[in-house]
Amino acid sequence: MTTYSIYAKPNDAMAAEAIFLPDGFSWGAFVFTWVWALWNRMWIVAVLVASVMFIASALPAVPQFLLALGVNILMGLHGNDLLGWSLTRRKYAEIGLSNGGSLEEAELRFYAEGTDAAAKASPSPLPVNHDVLGLFGHKS
Repeated sequence: MTTYSIYAKPNDAMAAEAIFLPDGFSWGAFVFTWVWALWNRMWIVAVLVASVMFIASALPAVPQFLLALGVNILMGLHGNDLLGWSLTRRKYAEIGLSNGGSLEEAELRFYAEGTDAAAKASPSPLPVNHDVLGLFGHKS
């Protein structure tokens, strides 16, 4: 079973435009690296990966291969995490998690819960305690 992180715009009341990101290895990110990042509109990641690949082209063959393989493995392992980071930069909020054997099953489980997606999309802020470790006493 795969766990999916669910991202949606805060003003999307029904989470109709929710994006389900699987947790795990991304074969698309592993094989296509910076092209995959561009396809998913991850501009910062695409530029960084393309820059590393360009710099690697100046190295001898063996270090170039090892660096490219390392970048591919890192993109495969963390591609979906970087996509989630990119979505939060685009003002999406992580509204929940869902499990399923497939994307369709995870979507059905998430929407069948009957919980209000609008409340998930705009979570209430946590109370902030400004006392650092409680060392400075209570302000009155």
